Amino acid sequence: MFARQNQGRAAARPLGAIRSRHRAARLWRSLPFAVAALLAGLVTLAQPALAAAPPGATFTKLTLLNGWNTYSGSASPAITDISGIVYFKGAISTSSSNTNNVAFVLPPGFRPAKYVNVPVDMCGATGGELNIAPTGVTEVISGGANSSATCFTSLDGASFALSPKSFTALKLQPGWTEFDNLFRKAAARVAGGFVHLEGEIKTAGTKPAAFTLPAKFRPSKNVDVLINLCTGSIGGLHITPGGAVTVQPEGTGNFWMAQCGTSLEGASYALSPKSFTALTLQNGWMNAPSGTANAAVRNISGIVHFRGAIWTNGTNADPFVLPAGFRPAKNVYIPVDLCNGNNGRLYILPDGVVTVEAENGDFSQAQCLTSLDGASFAR
Repeated sequence: MFARQNQGRAAARPLGAIRSRHRAARLWRSLPFAVAALLAGLVTLAQPALAAAPPGATFTKLTLLNGWNTYSGSASPAITDISGIVYFKGAISTSSSNTNNVAFVLPPGFRPAKYVNVPVDMCGATGGELNIAPTGVTEVISGGANSSATCFTSLDGASFALSPKSFTALKLQPGWTEFDNLFRKAAARVAGGFVHLEGEIKTAGTKPAAFTLPAKFRPSKNVDVLINLCTGSIGGLHITPGGAVTVQPEGTGNFWMAQCGTSLEGASYALSPKSFTALTLQNGWMNAPSGTANAAVRNISGIVHFRGAIWTNGTNADPFVLPAGFRPAKNVYIPVDLCNGNNGRLYILPDGVVTVEAENGDFSQAQCLTSLDGASFAR
């Protein structure tokens, strides 16, 4: 199949070269399904079977392809649709020698009308993306070395809206534009007390302020949500109660990641603390750094959603234990936004113990800020 070039996370590159590579890496997506399937090595697809489902949600098992398998200790990969939002669960891996990035094809009822890129957690709390085509072909892309994806890719916490129905278009700030016609336009929607974003944008400029949310989409506290940037890179959206939204690439000097492609797909946050259960922090962890909300959790149709942000001066990485009604049946790994747009994850055990892990073991990024906003998993 066509091999996407890995741009590398910290390497400095001329913007023109970055854009060219970004376009080249995505050109294959416009191929007809038959050709894309041939390139991906797909021959026949078994009909998906129903997986075990939590109350209120029916999950459809995903048929893994090209040597990809369920990761030991995690749930089998599956997908569900709740109020027009598609949620994944489970984790996958493959041999280190496997260069076929296509892990599965979404069943017809779960395929987006346009291309979608959503952030996912990978080996060592590194970041990556699921690149989902309208044909359902789903490619796993690492933001760093391909071995990070083959070693382990978590689907927990990944989500996207099926269509732009009921979404409100967002007006971009000068210098920011929609990516192109292959992707959805920037838009927002409220469902079940949560704001969901969709679309892909870019900029030739250097200003991180991308748009201002209309009043009905504005959170009551500051929100930091993990997002996917150019070809597997990770960053965050910082959203204020006034509706100002800025894009923060991971690390410093990496704004090119946002320039060549900023995906809003899968970004979500709660509008208010209504119906949330407060989490009891432990081991020196504290609530609400930088004007964020207190840590809390809520279960909607078997999907556990988090709210708020936490921080610590200590070195104990276990900030809280989930109450019994919010614990997963299997090990769960959820990507979260840390300080300065850096990548991290929540590692959650079936007994409810939660551990914060930072990419490259840089725990200082978790100490400064660990945002729970936008994090979720299927029980």
